[in-house]
Amino acid sequence: MQQNLQYNKDIRNSYDRFNNYKTNKISTEFGKMTYIDEGVGEAILISHGIFGGYDQAYNSLKSFVEDDYRKIGPSRFGYPGSDLPVKPTPGNQAKAFLNLLDQLGIEKTYIITTSAGSASGIKFVIDYPKRVKGLILLSSAVPNVKKTKDEIEGMTGPPKFLVNDFPMWFSTKYFGFIFKSMFGSEIDKTIYDTMLPVSPRKKGIEIDGKITNIDMDINFENYEIKKIKAPILVLHAKDDPMTKYENMDKFIKLTNAQSAIFETGGHLITGHGDAVSQAIKNFIEDVK
Repeated sequence: MQQNLQYNKDIRNSYDRFNNYKTNKISTEFGKMTYIDEGVGEAILISHGIFGGYDQAYNSLKSFVEDDYRKIGPSRFGYPGSDLPVKPTPGNQAKAFLNLLDQLGIEKTYIITTSAGSASGIKFVIDYPKRVKGLILLSSAVPNVKKTKDEIEGMTGPPKFLVNDFPMWFSTKYFGFIFKSMFGSEIDKTIYDTMLPVSPRKKGIEIDGKITNIDMDINFENYEIKKIKAPILVLHAKDDPMTKYENMDKFIKLTNAQSAIFETGGHLITGHGDAVSQAIKNFIEDVK
């Protein structure tokens, strides 16, 4: 009984918090897209990770960059307020980002990619090089080797049962050690806050597991990193259990990317927030 009361209180608070963001909507060739657009200055668009949405995107940008930047945080396909098209590929997501920039009148932007948002962000930089000032890869996956679906090992998305409000609430409340192991670091409460409610994110999470997270493997030929002309900054922890540093190290050498590499911190680069923010600021100031 007490547990049910706590759940009802917590999930109600999560929906209230979630619905309190000031969002905007546009129509793209793939349907509706919801996004947050705040601030002035150099434009920075983020391609958010799994369990994300405009709230995770915006909060990530707020934690990475100062107020003197224009922060653009769209929900990717199937995430809160954004439609799920027939073909929700990273390539089409990149084109939807282009639609957004066109309607906002933004000629060039910096792109930050995080985790599951890597494929669509990297695809944007490859497909639309004239619209990019710089690429910032934060705990991101990168093209590595060609694989078939059968050759891809391990889970590419969360268990289905977890992608519902009560199981996610219960897991974050009482089994936080599971997420600690998954991310390779302590999890700040603000991270959990952007994972709940999970139900409005369900379609996007499922597509990430089925399509997004394997696209750079099975369609490796569509991610020619030699076509990336924009300056690149890599931010990564060597002990990240979700996006292996070995792959990123290879990418850095192939692209001559700038980098800020941390020995510890896991997938969230925990404990190095100030260093991450400073590296991003320095990169943007150097490029512009």
